[in-house]
Amino acid sequence: MIVDTLEHLLENEHAFGEKIQRGLKFLKNTDFSGLAAGRHDVDDEMFYFINEYETKEAAECFWEAHRVNLDLHYILEGTERIGYAAIERLDVRDEYSAEKDAVFFTGELQSAVAASPGDLVICYPQDGHMTGIVAAQKEAVRKVVLKIKL
Repeated sequence: MIVDTLEHLLENEHAFGEKIQRGLKFLKNTDFSGLAAGRHDVDDEMFYFINEYETKEAAECFWEAHRVNLDLHYILEGTERIGYAAIERLDVRDEYSAEKDAVFFTGELQSAVAASPGDLVICYPQDGHMTGIVAAQKEAVRKVVLKIKL
């Protein structure tokens, strides 16, 4: 898992492969303000979701990981905590679904980062992640989750 601001990641884009570089530039150059929540296609290698929700306690959230796509969580509004755990430290709750490109887990939340507008969290296939966790107080979050095919 990589956590930083979009601006910092763009400054160090040489550290990433071509697909992630393209994804970072896409996030930088796209105006998401007028777009509705839900799925939006970019091309054969990228699509994204505009997610809108209210944060909640970790006990109400869930762990997941993906095999086909990287997740780039880019916060537009609000603050949430995003939990992290290596998938081998979690217990499988629901086996991998190719349709959802997701496997769901159970496990204790031991590590989380707060993400605010402008922050970006990159989740690789080995990164179990739990999103939507309340930070200081419950609040509305609006974010882009860019999916990049590996």
